[in-house]
Amino acid sequence: MLPAELLETVFQHISHPPTPSSQPTLHASTLVSRAWYSASIPFLYASPLLAGANFDAFVRAICPSINAHVRRNGLAELVRRLDMSALVHNGSKSLTARILGRMKGRLEVFVAPQASFAVNCLAALSKCSHLRKLDLQFVSESIAISDLLRSLSHLPRLETLHLPRSSGPSTHLATARATSPPPPSSWPRALHTLHITGGLRDGNSTHLLTLPPTITSLTLAHCPHLTMATITPLLTHLSPHLLHLSILAPIPSLSLSPKPLNNLFTLLPLPHLLHLRISLDLLTPLFFTSSSASPSACLALRRLDLDCHDAAECTGISLEQVWQGFEWAEGCDGKFRGVRVVGIAWRLGWVEGRGERRLVGEIDELLKAMAREDDGGVEGRVREEEAGVRMFGPRM
Repeated sequence: MLPAELLETVFQHISHPPTPSSQPTLHASTLVSRAWYSASIPFLYASPLLAGANFDAFVRAICPSINAHVRRNGLAELVRRLDMSALVHNGSKSLTARILGRMKGRLEVFVAPQASFAVNCLAALSKCSHLRKLDLQFVSESIAISDLLRSLSHLPRLETLHLPRSSGPSTHLATARATSPPPPSSWPRALHTLHITGGLRDGNSTHLLTLPPTITSLTLAHCPHLTMATITPLLTHLSPHLLHLSILAPIPSLSLSPKPLNNLFTLLPLPHLLHLRISLDLLTPLFFTSSSASPSACLALRRLDLDCHDAAECTGISLEQVWQGFEWAEGCDGKFRGVRVVGIAWRLGWVEGRGERRLVGEIDELLKAMAREDDGGVEGRVREEEAGVRMFGPRM
């Protein structure tokens, strides 16, 4: 018989990362012997892969019906990561609340389902005191940010939050339109990464202007209803502290001419920004060819990812125009002077022609050469083997 420590090492290797094949393997391991059961069961339930076919069996195991008169088996306490994003019409909102109630002691990551999560689940969610990451981006029912924050304020370890894609007026404002925004303490005190996607509107976004200075990573993506009336104060409020910023189309208010993000580094102080990911749909060549920038902007920028939502909207920007933003050989005062990694979305189609592939290769060589010449004392220095051009996203 293998020692328990060796069995745990084997099962940990099988289960990290979780794959469709690892779950059946771990389940089969629990049937071998009592020793194998004790060693493998924590890994089987730590991060279950849920789908419509196995969800009912999972529910019966972790939180059987009260009418079944089944004793608690402790399996719910083994779950560390619960991803219900693959479930659409499975379960109910009350069942989701009951599941969260059973897992409140140890749950660290929760991805909410589309149809079976609503405001009545917030009470159970607020008791998941070990939660570090909460993803509500798939939730279809409108949840007021004020109601959400009231629950999240009880989660001292929450670090990453994906806001729901739909937000309505606060329940306590049903009869009173005017109110003061919540104090900064309403946000979880450990929160450092925030993703804003979906149908959030200006009228329901006043809470965003009270975000704490702990926020170092912000994503704005697919926000059709947000206007510059919200986006500008939000970015101004957070810009001094941001390390990572993603702004991804479609965001109609940022697509209007003149495209305001062309002057991103002129309008905002971003002294600590290390990584910028931005959709070319929201830019013109002026973003790359203009040398204007605030004195404190771009000092730390090391990676620039060029994304694309609709390739037809990006045809006005060529690879040659992007290259003009990286002319370090002619001077070191450009706003992209510190960039050592450039990400290019496959969807842009910039590597299809021979000439474009050659230019990408030249950019890659220059980035590596600049990284090689950086002094060891450069803050946030990128090593030569990490520098260069990186292609990302789905191929065309």
